[in-house]
Amino acid sequence: MNLIVIDSNFILLPFQFKIDYLNEIRSKLEGKLRFIIFKQILNELVAKKRRESKSTKFKRLLDSGLLYLEKNKVNFDIVFYEEVKENSESTDDFLLRKSLELKKKEDNIFLASNDSELRRKARGLHINTIFLRQKKFLSFDRS
Repeated sequence: MNLIVIDSNFILLPFQFKIDYLNEIRSKLEGKLRFIIFKQILNELVAKKRRESKSTKFKRLLDSGLLYLEKNKVNFDIVFYEEVKENSESTDDFLLRKSLELKKKEDNIFLASNDSELRRKARGLHINTIFLRQKKFLSFDRS
């Protein structure tokens, strides 16, 4: 089983860069897939939507990205976890902590993020990453 933890910036990919990341990941990884989205990520996106109230482009990208997930829930194993970060931790630290917890149960954990600092930290913790390269295709970094 391959577990793919989705970061907030990945949710915007389908309409920001015309990347169908669910199908791309499915075509590149062998075996069963489960996509995991934490409530913390959705909360972060909603907060950003409120902060950027004048940015209709961001709202459109977010709404489209969430619709993409909703429409693909039937064809892909997409699981929404209700977990959120602790007060003292950042969203990045939360994602790393949850990825490490999942890694104890399952070997093939991937953190899907375009945040270079988060990916660097994940590599240091031996967590595989998936990211967008050259705004065109997904790249897989196995640690």
